[in-house]
Amino acid sequence: MSLAIRRASLAEDRQQMLELFERCFGGNNYDRRFDWHWTLNPAGMGWTWLIYEPGNHRVVGTTTVFPRLMYVDGNQVTAGQVMFFAVDAGHRSLGPAVMLQRATFGPVDSGDLAFCYDCPPHDEGMSTFDRIGMRPNCEMVRYALPLRSDEFFERRLGKRAWTKPLVVTANMLFEMRGRKRQISGLEICEFDERFGDEFSHLDRMVSKSGAIRANRSAEILNWRFRDDPACTEHLRDANKLRYQTLVARRGGELVAFIIFEWESNSRVLIVDLFGSRLADVGLSLLEATTEVCRSQSAQCLNVYCVPDSELSGLLRRTGFRQRERTARVVAYDGSNGRKGKHLTPGLSWAFSQVELGV
Repeated sequence: MSLAIRRASLAEDRQQMLELFERCFGGNNYDRRFDWHWTLNPAGMGWTWLIYEPGNHRVVGTTTVFPRLMYVDGNQVTAGQVMFFAVDAGHRSLGPAVMLQRATFGPVDSGDLAFCYDCPPHDEGMSTFDRIGMRPNCEMVRYALPLRSDEFFERRLGKRAWTKPLVVTANMLFEMRGRKRQISGLEICEFDERFGDEFSHLDRMVSKSGAIRANRSAEILNWRFRDDPACTEHLRDANKLRYQTLVARRGGELVAFIIFEWESNSRVLIVDLFGSRLADVGLSLLEATTEVCRSQSAQCLNVYCVPDSELSGLLRRTGFRQRERTARVVAYDGSNGRKGKHLTPGLSWAFSQVELGV
């Protein structure tokens, strides 16, 4: 059956899009976050395309490019992130996928975006880019730090009385492993207010030379970590909000912050670590986060970042170990692999979870 592609109308196509998301991704919280994703983004409205059957106009595929404010070698640009790439099971061939992928290049070719990027998590997701002849600009990997051994031994040995000494001994070793460093004049505390001008100031002050990274203004941070309807959720069986933030100040001035997400009652994902003098302050924030998570019975801390980045070096120094590849970042800036207008050779992709997805 032949298929056609068109731009979506959020008002008229919303219900079909939500039904497609549920069929392809599972879950049922897309309606609650729809307006937050599509209309409340401080960077502007996105571009959404639909693949449909011309005979009955049934939607069988969709994707969206959401605008994102980024820095490229010190210059702020509006880029786009490809998300909600979905095709019904009966139409999952390269043809519809390539149609959708090529559509995402349109806002870049028209000059509305400096570049767009997608983050396929596996080889299957790379197949459309392989067909087009595009390769990843960088790869993301998971770094992990075990905090407790309870789940590890329970999965492998079961919950038996004779395993308890093993768990207790391993947990004591994990606690002894943590290093407590003191930096004179540095104060670290939890932050649960709305992000203010000091965060925008920090974003402007931190060096952006030679790197590609997301904007972290107060407006962006509030949209992402305060206004998202999912942020106010508490974890099942625990009185924990989805996100927690720690800030580091010197003489009352904000110098760095870390944001981490409770993915479950026992697993925590560090979403962002950002600021000045991270070689020292970043280590203190990571160790403070480790203490907070351990005190709240977390079993493991995870971080996604680019190997050989500044963040990966901090993680290794704090005891994190590199695990599996989690995603590849594939970008388009109108050059399709040739020398581009913005993504020139030599720039580092300073990407972590905050750039990877929302």
